Amino acid sequence: MKTGSTSATNARSSTSSSSGSSRASGRPSQGAGGSRKPGRTASGKTATTPSKQARKPSGSRPAGAGSRLRDAWRRRLARWGERLSRPWDGGATQSEGAPQQRLRPPSTGESDSAQSSEQVTLTYYCLLVSTLVLETFGLIMVFSVQSVTVAANGGNAFTDFAKYLIFAAVGTLGMVGVSRIPLSWFPKMAWGLLALTIALQCLVFTPVGVNVYGNRNWIQVPGVGTAQPSEFIKVALALVLGTLVTWYANKRPRDRAWVAGWGGVGVAIASVLGGQDLGTVIILVIIVAGALWVGGMRKRWFALLGAGGIVMFAAASMLSANRRARITAWIHPEGADPMGVGYQPKHGMWALGTGGWLGVGPGSSRQKWGYLTQADSDYIFAVLGEEFGLVGTLVVIALFAVIGACCLRIMRRHASLYVVATTSAIGAWIVGQAIINMGVVTGALPVLGVPLPLVSRGGTALVSVLLAIGVLLAFARHEPGAQEALSTSPGALRRSLAVIVPRRNRARDK
Repeated sequence: MKTGSTSATNARSSTSSSSGSSRASGRPSQGAGGSRKPGRTASGKTATTPSKQARKPSGSRPAGAGSRLRDAWRRRLARWGERLSRPWDGGATQSEGAPQQRLRPPSTGESDSAQSSEQVTLTYYCLLVSTLVLETFGLIMVFSVQSVTVAANGGNAFTDFAKYLIFAAVGTLGMVGVSRIPLSWFPKMAWGLLALTIALQCLVFTPVGVNVYGNRNWIQVPGVGTAQPSEFIKVALALVLGTLVTWYANKRPRDRAWVAGWGGVGVAIASVLGGQDLGTVIILVIIVAGALWVGGMRKRWFALLGAGGIVMFAAASMLSANRRARITAWIHPEGADPMGVGYQPKHGMWALGTGGWLGVGPGSSRQKWGYLTQADSDYIFAVLGEEFGLVGTLVVIALFAVIGACCLRIMRRHASLYVVATTSAIGAWIVGQAIINMGVVTGALPVLGVPLPLVSRGGTALVSVLLAIGVLLAFARHEPGAQEALSTSPGALRRSLAVIVPRRNRARDK
């Protein structure tokens, strides 16, 4: 016992002597006590760390709450912009041997295998339901307008609407069929579809071409009527751009195939521009921009190409007297001819104002009675606002927002760069065209002659948009865990029916 106490006493004396020597030398102690409190000085006060000294320099005032909030939001917006520009980027570069795979950071949250079937199939069902609801809205509005305009010209509104129903049925079946195509088929079909659509677009310059309101962008098809080949160019262009972006990410910009591919894109846009359809050209440019934005194109190139596009748009507008008049009427609406270029925008605003909150009721629009000349196509959103009010317009806007959100979800969850680029192009096309159409109707943009997707009348336009939605559904079906969940859903339904039906039979027998 004495030996233990003596050793303990020696240990305390040695500790105190070491601490005393450290205080004498002005250096912190390296013993046990010194390691627990490294910030203590000889006077017993806590020393100020260099980081704190840097945050609070002498003679400077602390930043106010407003400046700190601005700096925080600036950093947050910068992060959001970076994630939106490259949603697949995991902070690592892509290897040369993985042509269509993007590197993702390790997941920190719930894994895909742990998600329920409702979560992994959320994109598929939200996209499908929103598309079908918008298509139903479009059929209702087209019949509402045609029941007046066709009857006024002495035709049968039901017969004309039955033809449009055939286009809707063909487009819906095409959407379902395209959604079942394997992902590996889309890059293979892209080039053939682009060549075919360009060949069809060149037919507008032949005797079968039809000139409508100064735009030669339609062809006459026997037994069908007029068709617009440029609508199918949008689908082919989105599929081709996915391949071009993948080649660019794989460091193959100097290949002849890559240069030839961009040559095909330029020919497609030039063929539509040759028909004087500036509105469709704007949508094609938006498709290209949507694919290149996620493809990692530098911002200065975007600025350069954007400036060039604005110059070309201004030049094309100045060369056409009709476009100049429409732009002038948009800038100065009070001075526009109310019976000329200012007629349609004015009546479109009146239709929206008449609708109020809940609208005047389905089929009760007044502006469709010969006041709006494009009531079933370019200005169908005005008739929709008049009949269903602000609530109806907000529902349509929300449905397009759901489609855009589904596109972003596909881009975030897929590992294929081809899928990401193609989805971005299709999403920019559908959502961007909807925004332009609504902007024209509300007076935020000049009249461009761009229909509202899935809602406006137009057989080829409806079929092309539904085919593009089918491509998105195919991508959604191949999200992580979605394909397995969708394949097991029919089995679960059959098991449920196998239980329910015998019960009903037993109850009937009793």
